[in-house]
Amino acid sequence: MNPWLWSRTLGETHAAGLDPQGTGLRQRDARLAALLAAAFGDSPFYRRRRRGPVGALPRLDQVAPVEKAELMQHFDDWATDRQISRAGVDAFLREPTHLGDPYLGRYLVWTSSGTTGEPGIFVQDEQSLAAYDALDALRLHGGPTVMGPWPVWGGLPRYAFVAATGGHFAGVASIERLRRMAAAFPLIPWLAPTVQTFSVQRPLAALAQELQEFEPTVLITYPSCADALAQSQSEGALQLALSEVWLGGEQLSAEQRTRIRTAFGCRVHNNYGSSEFYAMAWECAEGCLHLNHDWLILEPVDRQQRAVPLGEVSHSVLLTNLANRTQPLLRYRLSDSLRFVPGGCACGSRFPAIEVQGRADHTLVLHDAQQREVKLLPLALATAIEEGAQVTRFQLLCTAPDRLELRFEADQHDPAAAFGRARAALRAFLAMHGLQGVRVVRSHAPPLRSGRSGKLHRVLLQPGRSWTAA
Repeated sequence: MNPWLWSRTLGETHAAGLDPQGTGLRQRDARLAALLAAAFGDSPFYRRRRRGPVGALPRLDQVAPVEKAELMQHFDDWATDRQISRAGVDAFLREPTHLGDPYLGRYLVWTSSGTTGEPGIFVQDEQSLAAYDALDALRLHGGPTVMGPWPVWGGLPRYAFVAATGGHFAGVASIERLRRMAAAFPLIPWLAPTVQTFSVQRPLAALAQELQEFEPTVLITYPSCADALAQSQSEGALQLALSEVWLGGEQLSAEQRTRIRTAFGCRVHNNYGSSEFYAMAWECAEGCLHLNHDWLILEPVDRQQRAVPLGEVSHSVLLTNLANRTQPLLRYRLSDSLRFVPGGCACGSRFPAIEVQGRADHTLVLHDAQQREVKLLPLALATAIEEGAQVTRFQLLCTAPDRLELRFEADQHDPAAAFGRARAALRAFLAMHGLQGVRVVRSHAPPLRSGRSGKLHRVLLQPGRSWTAA
């Protein structure tokens, strides 16, 4: 943490919040110009892709869209800091104790899941981390009118963060960074949060018991996990006294929101973010997501990556991260569908309003040997396969209460070996949940896709079945 950069970024973000269409857009334009200069001046990858008149920087719309797989393939040529290398980052990530440590003494590194078939590695520089801190402090989870003018981690609340663990993921890496900041700046009390991380891979009964012992006042997790915990709360197996629930990482349905709010009797905050940009949009009091357009640009596009008209739902979206000039993301494709909402929001904010259709896999309910129901969260299942088998191009289909079917993408290398590793990882995960009798089989059929959007669900209940919790 650079205190001067952090303070300046906080001030700029506050100013943009007061005048989103004036100050905010001017900041956006200045950051875009600086990003383009850095990318096409110092990144070999982007220099090779340069278009437009000789001697002039290309406009953003002249930059060819880029996919995660292409960036990972050309990782060594991507960063503007030429000391960053794939071999160096891989060696850093192989050591679990490096979670939260600064890579090369100045960067935070985190990884994404392989939900699009390709895991990602993202190097966060000081400016991007300062931007995420400022957005967290001023806009997410209600902003300063709810939590005060400082980052939301401070004060008396007790925060339970339930997320995927066992890797250098964005959430757990960010929380470990907060712990390091607290140690480095002991005179700044709001940097010393009372926060504890819990693994979403744990059996729900064990997770509920751990949460009950911790007694959090704020729960931070995925919608599917919060929904499952809300059912435990409604049934009396869990008795948390929460003031707020913060959600992200998956699609939040209206039914989930109602169940979570009713069970815990508190406000539910949703947000939209990704490993590529941690805080893309925040939810206002009207339940509408507002884009942080001073720090990023989102372009909704169709299947051919052409812009869609205002108000229409996109097939995917192109992200430009204006904060990170060390590992530039220019027109980077995310698989989420979204639309910009025409007209203003009733909350009065002049930040653009968006509606997002993101990850929406199924929570599965399987039966153990005594025919008791056991809930399995989709992100926990996907993480078990990704981390345990190093397989990302798969779909897990529940075809019976005691049967799971693995399907692979057509370009999966050595699918027989991939199935062997994935089945072993799944069996270990299922055994931890008391499900030794569940069969795991391989199907040679292609993964099922959404008929409307063509998108792939990673964890899915077979169409026509009914033993699912969500």
